[in-house]
This record gives sequence, structure tokens and C-alpha cells, in this order.
Amino acid sequence: MIENPTGQRISILRFVLIFGVVLLHVPPYVPIAELEPGSFAWIKAFFQHAVFRCSVPVLTVVSGYLLFRSGLDLHYGKLVQKKVRTLLVPFLAFNLPLVAMVVLLQAQAGMSISTQLVPFDWPTMLDAALGLTAPPVNYPLNFLRDLFVLALLAPLLGWLLRRAPWLGLALVLVVALENLDKELVLRTEMLVTFYLGGLAALHRWNLQAWDRFAWPCLALFVAACAFVVETREPNTAWLGMAAPLLVWPAASLLVGTRPGGWLARMSRHSFFLFLTHSVLLVVAWEAYQRLGEPIPYPLFWVATPVLATALLVGVHALGTRHLTGLFDLLLGARTAPRDAVNPPPIGAAESRA
Repeated sequence: MIENPTGQRISILRFVLIFGVVLLHVPPYVPIAELEPGSFAWIKAFFQHAVFRCSVPVLTVVSGYLLFRSGLDLHYGKLVQKKVRTLLVPFLAFNLPLVAMVVLLQAQAGMSISTQLVPFDWPTMLDAALGLTAPPVNYPLNFLRDLFVLALLAPLLGWLLRRAPWLGLALVLVVALENLDKELVLRTEMLVTFYLGGLAALHRWNLQAWDRFAWPCLALFVAACAFVVETREPNTAWLGMAAPLLVWPAASLLVGTRPGGWLARMSRHSFFLFLTHSVLLVVAWEAYQRLGEPIPYPLFWVATPVLATALLVGVHALGTRHLTGLFDLLLGARTAPRDAVNPPPIGAAESRA
């Protein structure tokens, strides 16, 4: 018997969804409006514009659930201290060196990427380094930037969750749909999904209640993703907000299974994979182009995220074994061994969320 099925489900989802983020970022980016005919283009769009566009919303629900389940929003000093260590430090550690590298390459070699840091411009540099009003150079870390802002807002959201939960949900929906928060939260739907996680935590939702509908939820999610691709729908905020309600019960199909156990154990590598994958993908794409596209692109698209994940999992395993102190600092104290199949109680697990 699985002692903590909720904990195992969270671990499974972390690894699956962060691998999905790696797949999502395999170059080149093709807007869904420019989708070409053919089965491969359709499949690529299905995963990159629909299925794994839901990774961030689902992970945000989990983060909100863990934070409010622990009651950390009631202890603001401890909350800020913890989130500086677990979110801000990794953000800076895995973004600022990349900023310096880009500046050097653009100044010395004339490298051109979407973020142009040479010649120097203060607003552009601050966004590249800190993600103030636009994604940072290490663009996936935009998620950490928004999650840190949401953590700082947690006491206000917690007050709403405890005093007027459904009015609060209506308010955050209006803020998200009308983009009233401007650049405060760059991915505005994260405000809704973070709040949704808080609702589940503070109002003690039965997280297994919909498990009996796991297959219908999975089918509905797949159908919604197919609809996005078929209609070339560029705005998937609605799918992101609905996805956690479908993906969570669907993930119960893996709990207690051998593949599910393996995925849960791999969860300890997921944060490092998230922090580092973008650089590896850019290097792989540059090499692929310079070598004259030596293999068909569909094979490159399938193989690259698998090989990148395997490499980074190996690096993380070696680093946590031989450079424990350094990795513990850079990853926000996430290197301590733990049982991924039966993790600590939810409140204790928050420190690594």
C-alpha cells in the first residue's frame, strides 16, 4: 500500500511535467497560427502548444496547495526567508551567469538571440537579469519569478481564502482575464491556479474524489488539447486553468504502479532539469544546424529532450553525491535524500516545493 498517495502523485507529476517543459522548449518555436500540414507538425503542436502548455498551471496548483497546506502564509518572515532560499537564489544562480555569457558572446562574437544585450540598455538588462517586466535570459525561469511574486502575495490571498474564498476566486479570475496585474505576474493565469491550490488546501478538498473518473478526465484533456490544435487557438489560458482539474485525477492511473514508482523516484532530479535544460537545448540546436541537419528533424525533436534529460539527470546525481554543499545552496536546499514513493507529510514537503 502507498502510505502517501498524494505525495507520490505530486512527485510523478513534477517529473512528467518538467520533462514536458523540456520537450516544449525544443527549437525552433513555431506559432500555432503557422502550423504546417502533415502528421508530424500536428503531433509537435499537440504537445508543444497544448499538452505541455499545461505544465506550469498544474505545477502552480501544486505549489499553492503545499504553501497554504503548511500555513506558511501566516508567518511572513519565515515565508520570505524560505522562498528567497528555494526560489530567488536558484533563479539568480542559474540566470545571472547566463546573462554574463550572452553579453560576452554578443560583444566578442556578434551572436544574435532573441534578447539583445549589446549595446547596453538598462531596461533590457534588468529584464534579462531579473525578469522585471519580461522573461529573463534563461526563459523557463520566468516560472520561478512569478512563483516568487505569488509567494509574496500569499498572506493577502490567504486572507481571502479563509474569509471569502469564492469571492476571492472571482476576483483573481477578473484580474487574470482582464490582465489587471500588468507585469506583476507575467503569466497571469498562474494567479488563478495558485489560488486554486490554496482552495484545495485550506478547504480540505478530497483530492481522490475524482479518481474514479480518471479515464474520462484523461480523455477530456486529450480532446481539449486536440481542439486547440485543430482550431489553431493561440490563447490557451482557459486550458491552463482547467487542466489541473483533469490532469490531477488522470495521474492517479500511475499511482501504485511500477512506472509510477520510477517517475516518483526521478522527481528529485526535476528541479535541476528545469533550471538547466534551456542552455543544453540551444547548444543542441546550434550544433544541429551547423552540422547541416545530419538527421531528420522529427528524430532530432524526439531524441533531444530524452538525451538532454538523461545527461542532466546524470549531472545532478553526480553533483549531489560529490558537491553536496554547493548543490544544496544553488538548488535551494533540495538535495537532501528522501523517499520519493512515500514522501514526508504534505506540510513537511512544502520546504522543497
